[in-house]
Amino acid sequence: MTTALEIAQEVKKAWSSIEPPPHDDMAYFVTGWGKGERHLFLDIKPVEVDRDDSRFLLADVLAEMSPHATAAYLGPYLMTFFEDLAFQEDMGFFSEPMVRAGVLSLLNLPRTWSDIRPYLPKNCREALGDAVNYILKSHEILKLDRAHILSLEKLSRSIARGIDWEA
Repeated sequence: MTTALEIAQEVKKAWSSIEPPPHDDMAYFVTGWGKGERHLFLDIKPVEVDRDDSRFLLADVLAEMSPHATAAYLGPYLMTFFEDLAFQEDMGFFSEPMVRAGVLSLLNLPRTWSDIRPYLPKNCREALGDAVNYILKSHEILKLDRAHILSLEKLSRSIARGIDWEA
């Protein structure tokens, strides 16, 4: 049985080949809402983002980025999400509410998959599919309501269909 930490490692491995998005794809983010987080993301590979920085842990930035940047930086947020979920599974409580809320909110937005899919290589799409399936398996500990579960089930099917079409 796969663990939350194994999902975090799978995401890290998949996103390790992702380069920082071009400046054009970061323009709105670094001059607008995300100006304070600029140092965390601009010209930084997703797996090299300082995930211990308080601005990373508190910022709900994924939905504020271009689809290309969101696809790239979803990786470090997923890694943090699953490390914290493993902590919760072990200790009984979670410690990163903003990361959790940001990831779950993004995954539940109706256009997320269609927006980020073109920017994710197959191994990232597979890791994201595994991540969503693990979230669904963990719906009780995550306290997901029926609407969120249905939305994530739809996302899981969409990811699987996209991967199957490429095979």
